[in-house]
Amino acid sequence: MGRRAPRLQLACVGRLRPPHDGPGALYEGRVDRMAGLRVDEVAAEPLERGESRARALEAERLRARLLARAVRVALDPAGRPPASSEAFAGWLARRLEEPRPVAFLLGGAAGLDQALAAECEERLSLGPLTMPHQLARVVLAEQLYRALCIARGHPYAH
Repeated sequence: MGRRAPRLQLACVGRLRPPHDGPGALYEGRVDRMAGLRVDEVAAEPLERGESRARALEAERLRARLLARAVRVALDPAGRPPASSEAFAGWLARRLEEPRPVAFLLGGAAGLDQALAAECEERLSLGPLTMPHQLARVVLAEQLYRALCIARGHPYAH
């Protein structure tokens, strides 16, 4: 039996490294089992030649890996944070009712290229605090899992 098409995608700059790799794999695996998740990691660009150059090159790599027709959601500190986990669960449930997959774009150490973020249908913030991009990926994966649990009435969400 063939694997179902992913409904969610994490398009990320860089690979998860310790101590984030364990929790990242745990939550990404749970999301995959519940909704179908594709994770695409692209190489990070060295920052020595400039952060804007790094962001632009990383953005080209991310664009090339996005699922066709996906609703693109940029992880961006300037984006709108969900009002609550329940509100995020409602938003995600509505998105998953649509035929298009949802792709979350996560930048690298210098952040996400603003031109790429402007091309996205939505911008999502995980809150006003600054955090390392690898930790942001783990937080997003956990919140996706929590949202799926809320939508299904699973006790993890409480």
